[in-house]
Amino acid sequence: MTRVRWVWLVLFLAVVLRTAWLGDDALISLRTVLNATHGYGLTFNLAERVQTFTHPLWVALLTVAYLAVGNIFYATFAVCIATSLMVFGVVLRAARSMSQVWIVAGVLLASRAFVDYSTSGLENPLTALVAIATLGWAARRPRGRRWLTVVWLGVSAAYLTRPDAVLLVLPVALWSTLQVRPRKAAVLPVALGLLPALSWTMFALVYFGFAFPNTAYAKLAAGIPVGERVGQGVLYLLDSVNRDPITLTAIGVALVVAAIERSREAWLAAAGVLVSLAYVVWIGGDFMSGRFLAAPLLVAVWLMARAQRLPDADWRPVLVVLAAAAIASPQLPLRSNSAFNAADSSNGIVDERGVYFQAWGLVTAERERFTEPEWPRADGRTKPEYVLETCGLMGADGLEWGPRTYLLDECALADPLLARLPAVWKEGWRPGHYRRMIPAGYRESVEQDANRLQDPALAEYYTALRTVVRGTSLWSSGRLGLIWEMNTGLFDSRVDRRFYRFGGEVATLEDVSQVVPDGTPWNAPGIRTFVTELAVICPDQTGRRVLDISLDSDDRYRLTFLKKNRIVGAVVVDVVPRDRRSPGLASHLVDVPERARKRGFDTIVIVTVAGDEQKAVGHLLLDGDPATALELGRRFGAVAR
Repeated sequence: MTRVRWVWLVLFLAVVLRTAWLGDDALISLRTVLNATHGYGLTFNLAERVQTFTHPLWVALLTVAYLAVGNIFYATFAVCIATSLMVFGVVLRAARSMSQVWIVAGVLLASRAFVDYSTSGLENPLTALVAIATLGWAARRPRGRRWLTVVWLGVSAAYLTRPDAVLLVLPVALWSTLQVRPRKAAVLPVALGLLPALSWTMFALVYFGFAFPNTAYAKLAAGIPVGERVGQGVLYLLDSVNRDPITLTAIGVALVVAAIERSREAWLAAAGVLVSLAYVVWIGGDFMSGRFLAAPLLVAVWLMARAQRLPDADWRPVLVVLAAAAIASPQLPLRSNSAFNAADSSNGIVDERGVYFQAWGLVTAERERFTEPEWPRADGRTKPEYVLETCGLMGADGLEWGPRTYLLDECALADPLLARLPAVWKEGWRPGHYRRMIPAGYRESVEQDANRLQDPALAEYYTALRTVVRGTSLWSSGRLGLIWEMNTGLFDSRVDRRFYRFGGEVATLEDVSQVVPDGTPWNAPGIRTFVTELAVICPDQTGRRVLDISLDSDDRYRLTFLKKNRIVGAVVVDVVPRDRRSPGLASHLVDVPERARKRGFDTIVIVTVAGDEQKAVGHLLLDGDPATALELGRRFGAVAR
């Protein structure tokens, strides 16, 4: 079988070379590597110590490779390809029969998730290697303290590769801990194994001021309700079935094999896969199709490779099922060539390699694409020469513009202040892209290296944050005190979350309760105009049946009813027909949607669906509100409580 394995390995190398690419998210980490190796420290924007990467171990590996190779792009390709070859080879070697060799090799070569993220510059290859190395070590017979220490070192390595990768190995680590007798003897090995992860966490807390990556704070503060996230997470799995049917099919087959196998090793690996998939669904998946399924797939394939109870003949129907799933794939990696381009989008999920392969593919990019960026050495200057507002293409822009340009990241992945503001409300949100409102005076603040925020409470918050991320003395008592206060939430009350969640376009029901006659010009004094949407805050109560709203007559509006940020109803207010339309505002009597009536709501978001730039609200009279009920009943004869 050795020769067959070598043939598969060579074929895999050919496929990886043909499909190798770099994604924009990976380029964000490369900017940090360049800054670190040129004297600027672990920074993205020079003036701020902000952890924009979730994979410190991967960044360390890229840094070593860059120092050896001298070109950041080719160093990244080399690390990705070498690590992926190692992963592929280890799993092939684990296969116990010729049928299992074919299944392992066939699944991995047919999986878009695995092949696409064998390169890309992201940490997927290292995540897979750490996971199977930890599972393989835990399956060894020794049950002593040294054995347990290595198992928990694997947990640390998974955490340092990507914190949520811990879920793949946590079941086996917990089981391994229970095997050591007496139980007290497990305490020291577990502590020693977790020491690398704890050491990095303490370093991050002191150096960056926060224990976890800035991206975690940016996504946790997005304010997306759990139900919406889970729904999007299910769509993420369905997207994989559509684009890459072999991946989830193979995972499902592996879970069946684990049930048949009836071995603790298989069950624990399967538990890690299931927990990881549940987490992917819970967080709402990702915008990169298949990225978060590559590591669970690899563990599933490793499980099938090591299975012992199934005889060789019983693997043949498994091979047929998996072959059928592979053939059903619309784009097999084996057939991918330089013409590959699949930059389509569905439900906020994209084929990321399809988006970047032509411009950033190893075999498709322009000749000068991978020229080493000109990166000046640190000279003590941190004030930016330019400030560039961005969200998408932040990695490419960061490398192209160089370290002297400050990238003001509206999606908050690299921005310490915006990451701690709520994401601007958007009904059709996209995973990983949660835009923030840029506070008044914030751009001037970063341009001038000062605090120019116009919101007094937020300015107080930013003063403390600036000391944490920009302070020159890491160990000053004042800075350490502020780190404690910010991490324990003592400054959270300075952030007006409702104001920034709705982009500053917020009104109370009292603000819009004054009746405006029909025909009033949209820009008349006292009329509430807005740019994108207007959120009207109202007391939360059930049983509201109708509302009267005055809107510009030639626009179509959507009214969305929210209860604690969750959508409980929506209704469209259409354009007034042309034969009955008069210039200016027009009143509309609107029935409150049934679910909003039953559950209650605390916010009505008014958004223009179609029309011109003249967005305005004259008044909003709501059933059940004392300030407006009388007028509402008088004008329309509605029964108001």
